[in-house]
Amino acid sequence: MANPKKKALGRGLGALIQRSDSDSPRAERQEAAVSEPAPAAQQAAPAPEPTNLSDGSRLLELDPRSLERNPQQPREQFDEAALEELAASIKQDGVQEPVLVRQVGERYEIISGERRVRASIMADLEKVPVVCREVSDRDMLKLGLIENIQREDLNAMETARAYRRLVDEFSWTQEELADQVGKKRATVANFLRLLQLPKVVQDYLAEGAISMGHARALLAVENVATQLSLARKIVEQGVSVRQAEKLAAETKLPPSEVKPKPPKDPNIAAIEDRLRRSLGAKVALRTQPKGGGKIEIEYFNNEELERILQLLKGPSADPF
Repeated sequence: MANPKKKALGRGLGALIQRSDSDSPRAERQEAAVSEPAPAAQQAAPAPEPTNLSDGSRLLELDPRSLERNPQQPREQFDEAALEELAASIKQDGVQEPVLVRQVGERYEIISGERRVRASIMADLEKVPVVCREVSDRDMLKLGLIENIQREDLNAMETARAYRRLVDEFSWTQEELADQVGKKRATVANFLRLLQLPKVVQDYLAEGAISMGHARALLAVENVATQLSLARKIVEQGVSVRQAEKLAAETKLPPSEVKPKPPKDPNIAAIEDRLRRSLGAKVALRTQPKGGGKIEIEYFNNEELERILQLLKGPSADPF
């Protein structure tokens, strides 16, 4: 029976190691035989020596609990349910791809693969395969961010912030960034635009309360207060993306189709003002091009009408 710990280290590592004569199928069968439990009378086999890879990296087996988190890790949230599923998969089939690390003194720091490390600890593995590479702080940021982005392991806001860090750190244009991460420039631009949203809306997106489609609809709303109000409505009422787009469009004021009024004759304006002060009501003087016109006086109820009529007749006149 094969040693389960040997199996848990994973398969598919041949792509990382240049094959030699000892890597033949026959040698692999011999290696498999060695992995069988040795008789009690025999001494345990020594720990495997590091394997040097063609690019100068080393393939090691390390305790996942000893690996330290990447300080440049863009991931801010880890889905516990997804980690449990990965841990179950690792228990069954092992770690399929080595974790990428760098050595700092006596310590090993994760460059990429923290989810695999966390899941391996949940799966109670004692060793995981790692590739140890010499990496500078600057390259560590680049490798960690790009690896996570390309795997699509990040939520939308983590991806947006990772893009921004790469643009700021390496002074890349959006076109250059798109080439580096293997995405279309429009995709990169859409993610970067998410950083323009209010913090509350960004949190909704990071938590999965709203989708990228909702976020794009909110970006079309210019007023921040309206963005927040619409975002809360989306979350509380379960508004669909199409409905959100319609609501966002309704917040835009259409261009006025009314022609601007010509400036009023100052003489007419003066007469209106005198009548307004005398009657205590809104008055409009409508003139005709050929002479003549009409006077419009606004009132709100019958009492107001009686008051205006009495003023027009004079104080000595009989009530109307």
